[in-house]
Amino acid sequence: MSRSTGPHLLFPYETVAASMADQETFSLEHRFSTVLDENKRSWQLREFFTALLVAIQLPKDHFLALDAHFTTLLPKALSNYPIALSSDETPKPVEVKEAQLVADIIRRLPTLPQRLFDLPYVSTRVTGTVWDRIKDGWAEKYVLPDARLQVREQALNDANPTPIVKQISNIQNLVWANLYVTTFIDTNSVVLATKVAQKGTTADLTFARQFRQYINVLADLIDEFDWLDFAALNQFTQPFSDPAHSVQALRKVLFPEVDEGHEQGRDIIKVFLWTVWQRSVMLYFYYLLQVQLRLGYSPEWSPLFAIQGIQRLEELDSGDYRGNGVDYMCNWAFQILYTNRSSLGLDFRTMLFRFDSHFGERSGRCAKGSDLTCQGDRPESCQRFTGAEAKSQSQHIPSCGGRCEKILWSEESYRSFTGARAVYIDSNNKYLQYCQANPCTMAISHVWSHGQGGRPEHGINLCLHQKYSSLAKACNCDSYWIDSTCIPSEPQLRKEAIETINTVFTTSKVILISDMDLESIDISTPDIETLETLFSILLVCDWNVRAWTMLEAIRAGSDINILCNNGQLISLMDLSCRILNEGAIDLAVLLGSAQHLLPSHFSAAISVEDSGFLLSQRHASRPGDEVVIWGLLNSLKGENSPVNLWKSQRDIRTGFLMSSAPRIESPGYGWAPNSPYIRPQLRTVSLNDNQSSNQQYYMVCYQPYDGEGSHIASNIDGGLQGKWLVQDMNAGLLAAYREEFCRKTPLGTGHPTQQELNPDIDEMVEVYEQPDTALACHTIGKLLSAGNKVRIVKPLAECGTVPYQGGMKRGETYGMVAAVCAQKLGSDIWEWQSVYQWLEEVDDFRWRTESMVIV
Repeated sequence: MSRSTGPHLLFPYETVAASMADQETFSLEHRFSTVLDENKRSWQLREFFTALLVAIQLPKDHFLALDAHFTTLLPKALSNYPIALSSDETPKPVEVKEAQLVADIIRRLPTLPQRLFDLPYVSTRVTGTVWDRIKDGWAEKYVLPDARLQVREQALNDANPTPIVKQISNIQNLVWANLYVTTFIDTNSVVLATKVAQKGTTADLTFARQFRQYINVLADLIDEFDWLDFAALNQFTQPFSDPAHSVQALRKVLFPEVDEGHEQGRDIIKVFLWTVWQRSVMLYFYYLLQVQLRLGYSPEWSPLFAIQGIQRLEELDSGDYRGNGVDYMCNWAFQILYTNRSSLGLDFRTMLFRFDSHFGERSGRCAKGSDLTCQGDRPESCQRFTGAEAKSQSQHIPSCGGRCEKILWSEESYRSFTGARAVYIDSNNKYLQYCQANPCTMAISHVWSHGQGGRPEHGINLCLHQKYSSLAKACNCDSYWIDSTCIPSEPQLRKEAIETINTVFTTSKVILISDMDLESIDISTPDIETLETLFSILLVCDWNVRAWTMLEAIRAGSDINILCNNGQLISLMDLSCRILNEGAIDLAVLLGSAQHLLPSHFSAAISVEDSGFLLSQRHASRPGDEVVIWGLLNSLKGENSPVNLWKSQRDIRTGFLMSSAPRIESPGYGWAPNSPYIRPQLRTVSLNDNQSSNQQYYMVCYQPYDGEGSHIASNIDGGLQGKWLVQDMNAGLLAAYREEFCRKTPLGTGHPTQQELNPDIDEMVEVYEQPDTALACHTIGKLLSAGNKVRIVKPLAECGTVPYQGGMKRGETYGMVAAVCAQKLGSDIWEWQSVYQWLEEVDDFRWRTESMVIV
């Protein structure tokens, strides 16, 4: 993979800069920002494509026409379109430094967007060459002239022994690399790059929020155009019967009397939209990270990393992003990375290339005694987390050869101090000697599976003690802290030590990350390629995907150092800045998916929702530890009582509650998750309405979102009080919903996962296509039969008047979810039942907002 040179510019940068509005009038406010009526806004978004559908039919100038119309999205960004400058007009001068900064940002963008879907292909023809199937579409009209001959030669090669499917894929790759819409950068993105260069690390919240609104309207446009394309493919003309001129103009270009490659043209518009969206998202995150690295983590800025998703991502999984990478990468680690709220639609190619190049053909290590990697569907499938913990103190330094003895603790020395203890490094005693952990302590963060685990009463390898002491001394520290020497097994001492972890990691002079994959990197010559490799490994290394180490990183603030080969250290802050300022931007913005690595002042509490979201996919080896960590992040004492955690909370973001987490079985808290860690749940649903019928087994795993932007409910003595979007159910509504959404098909027809979970059911037996929706209906039916009132509950946005959209359209495969609540006759209290898949759209008139108390 050669280093990116970035996309081509349609106009010289000086020309674009001359066309931009001046500083006083410039704004990223988009043209639909003031349209509040949802139906009106939806149609205006659709009508925006009329000009694009006309433009795509221009053989030579389609990209110019697409780009010109797209700039109208930001009416206050340009004073005129760049081409409008007359040939004899001299552009206003641009500062050389600014031009260089913009050129550098664009150069560090990927040359091409990542191809995550197929290009158009005329599949109806069964005779002729591959060229016959594509020449009337994108090959002739939309490919750069210099590449057309190459495409033609590949497609006309009848003697090519490659299977036809592979030929099509190869040609699509060639075409993707030579489309106007993929190789050129749109003018709006050049404007964005210019403003990002001008802002630098200046924290401008207004600019950032307008930038996010632009990103979100791009997502709306993508979804609306996918709907238009679906309508055109299926000749679904009924919604376009309105006689209004704008609607009929759209209908005319969407349903032409003669189809002259219009289907292919619509696909090129899709590629154009995807390219603009992906580049704009990268530039947006790039700006946010520049600000965050300078200011440190900010609760005011963190929510800006949550951008709106697009429906198209539901068709993709980790395999589409990752491809055929080396087995050495843990699939679950990559799953955590790519499903993060700030990884939405990002490009992982540079990161994967750096990782794969370093580890070569090294085999997987996710299963003990096997070369395989895990499936990546849940942490339990990976024995790096659950079944392959290395023997305590199995690691030695290379020069030791495993011959050294263990050095045991001095329990007397340990007990002579209270609070946080650390190992004193200047002692020549044959036992570990302790001191009070202090601002001259070096704290070591590691994972036990790499062989440095243990407990002080069992001792640690002498060579490791000497290594830690030497590193601490080199950092001008007088002591070191590592759990294997400072957290005893004795319950009371362990409890005391855990309660001081926040103190240790917030006050220590140096925090050291120790991970065997990171230690494989030689940074004696820290060129940008080497640092990109180190950064890529950091994102998916074992250390970065565990619950305890995440707590330690968050509390460490900006003093984190990475231990590399031969005892070399590099500051995480320095590494992040080098990557952000010199590295590939598609790699640099992945730092946003690991916000716990950003510099921070995290002595303060993190909200229970934010910390719960961060912990939802991170494993802690000991049962109950995830709740302890949850509390520590919330600045509570390290106890494993989820009830006490929730009792300490007053305001609750309702959007966070929409997950499959089991709930607390305690009066008033049936709505509250009892753990942040979301494990897959095995559920069953009766295939008929009686318990004696066959049971269909299935799995659910509804991940939480942090709930940012959702309505805030109050945690009162009698339960959770707040406004919700609700629909009251009755027998008639339930019957209608079942008829529409509870469909069955034979188990042997397209149900591979269901077949695996239901080996005792014959393949001809019909099972539910959406079993969790069916279970929701069964549950509602039983509750109604018992005389209860039943309602479906969904969270509202913070304003309390419109549905909450956070966490949707981010690649989840299960669609929408909702909670079922029941109210006994004569009661004012609603009881939380569970969260289920619920596929009905909320624009139905039966949905309304209502305040309620839930227990």
